[in-house]
Amino acid sequence: MRHLRRTLGPLALCLLVLTSSAQSTITDKRVEDLLKRADRLERDGNAVFVQTGILYEQALSILPDDPEVNIRMGLCQLNGPYRHKALPYFLKAATVQPDRPHVQFLLGYSHQLNAQWDEAITAFDRHKKQNPYQDPEPLYNTTDKHISECRNGRALMAAPAQVRVQNMGEGINTAQADYGAVVNADASLLFFTSRRPASADAKVNKVTGDYFEDVYMSQRGPSGWHTATRLPAPVNTAGNDASVGLFNDGRTMLIYRDHDGAGDLYESRRTGEHWSEPVALGSNVNTPSHESSAWYSFDRQWLYFVSERPDDNVGGQDIYRSHWNAAISEWGPAENLGPNVNTIYDEEGVVVHPDGRTIYFSSKGHNSMGGYDVFRSQLIDGHWTKAENMGWPINSPDDDLFFVLSADGTNGYMSSYRADGLGEDDLYSVEFLPNPAARPGEPTASAAGAAVPPEETPMSVLIKGYIRSLHYLNGMEATIELVDLNDATLTASFRSDASNGEYMVAVPAGKEYAMYVKADGYLIHSENIRVPNGERGMNMDLNVELMSLEKGKEAIMRNLFFATASAELQPGSLAELAQMKALLEKNSSLRLEISGHTDSDGNDALNQSLSEARANAVRNHLIAQGIAADRLVAIGKGATKPVAPNDTDANKALNRRTEIEVM
Repeated sequence: MRHLRRTLGPLALCLLVLTSSAQSTITDKRVEDLLKRADRLERDGNAVFVQTGILYEQALSILPDDPEVNIRMGLCQLNGPYRHKALPYFLKAATVQPDRPHVQFLLGYSHQLNAQWDEAITAFDRHKKQNPYQDPEPLYNTTDKHISECRNGRALMAAPAQVRVQNMGEGINTAQADYGAVVNADASLLFFTSRRPASADAKVNKVTGDYFEDVYMSQRGPSGWHTATRLPAPVNTAGNDASVGLFNDGRTMLIYRDHDGAGDLYESRRTGEHWSEPVALGSNVNTPSHESSAWYSFDRQWLYFVSERPDDNVGGQDIYRSHWNAAISEWGPAENLGPNVNTIYDEEGVVVHPDGRTIYFSSKGHNSMGGYDVFRSQLIDGHWTKAENMGWPINSPDDDLFFVLSADGTNGYMSSYRADGLGEDDLYSVEFLPNPAARPGEPTASAAGAAVPPEETPMSVLIKGYIRSLHYLNGMEATIELVDLNDATLTASFRSDASNGEYMVAVPAGKEYAMYVKADGYLIHSENIRVPNGERGMNMDLNVELMSLEKGKEAIMRNLFFATASAELQPGSLAELAQMKALLEKNSSLRLEISGHTDSDGNDALNQSLSEARANAVRNHLIAQGIAADRLVAIGKGATKPVAPNDTDANKALNRRTEIEVM
């Protein structure tokens, strides 16, 4: 993945060296030889950073106050894994030779990386006064942007978010770049990208000087995250392979590859522990331009992705989205998310919250405090809100990327380039803390930002469990559909794991869903799920046992609704009735008994009559939809077959039900 870690880059280094040579203060032959050797090594990139640094240290031991040697050492640090360590070298050079070309810019940038905002602004102002004209190297003409970033950083740091940001440690991070964190909905599986050498004889990318990217995985246990392991083929290859997106069940991964030089997005699916061969996404997503990262919406109806395509581009890398076209099984035409999200600078690392309307992404624009900052935006009434900076300390003066949340919103994960890191980008955990000083209704720290009212915080609920049957006691593959009962629209469709029957999905809170579990040769399993706007951390464990299409097997249809004391079917029943029709159409020899049941309130005769009327209402609806009458029998059982004691309102509601049984 093209992650622009080398902020200054080889061109800036060469220009500075040329400038320095014309004013060289070096008179020691030993130092000249050391610098020449360092020049040759630096062409090989980060893989030889340590050797290059040793040469500069030797030169500094001979000429500790020489501005050219200090500048070269400072640039070595800026282009290496510990950028914040450049500051003392530029500070020394600027003290000895304050008017030296570019030294004030480099000093300002180093102060900025260390969150020394006022000192950085002072140095940038000096650079502007010393360089009133356009510099041949564009980097040194960006002073105004850096000053604006420092002012943003100063303001954001003065009002920090109530969060705890922690390096994830040596079991996850290395001295090389580790980034691109993606987690499943309950944050029990972590996948990420690393440039660590995969073996003792690992090859270095000759273009970048870095080791090739590979995808790694870690599982969270009772004592924390396990030591990360490299995924085998076909996910990883000899080239660059990066994890850039994950569906919330943790079984479909989006992968970046640049084997042909352009950079495209692929999809791989997991069954048990085995991943499928990654398949490239369609031409509406992948183009001859660079596509670098992507994320699914919780219902898999939208794909959000980052692209450098020239069409409809605000500037640099932009965030787009495509809608799934089920008729042709392809992603549709891409639409740019517009200027409230995208800027003339680069955007990267888009992640879609399970609430279906909130995205998190990184940008070098908006009110960034330096490098990439993490932002959020919400889709409200068809428009994306102006991007909000997630604040300090989630964001830092350097790159903060690939921010992803657990479904409950209590924890996040991201990659960041920080002083406490093990080298280059590291993975960090973000824990959102309650604000002890906040009164009810006042702003508090949340996953929505540094100071967002609690009622605006995006909420979702995690539903998970296992699908089993009498024939598949260890779990089975089944199709799971969630239907919004408000309008009978399909909200999400996914499958349980074929090896163990596990499923997992995060859905927006505050809605009522019908959940259908289906497999060939089995009755529909129906669940009614009311997802409240509750507290964070709410999970719903729901294990399902499917009943085969054998005589006598039965299932409760939990989403058939009637008016009180009436056999009139309510509109919310339409989704269930459509599922029953589809089951009968798919299994042409299937005959069903439809039975109505009531609670024990009222007299037996009324309950019997009501249960018969309700069963017949379902039968008559299906007949009107084209199902042959001789395949359906309606029967009323009144209150004679309770499934729970009739002692509470909740239990009585369980007894008021409609069942189907295979005849």
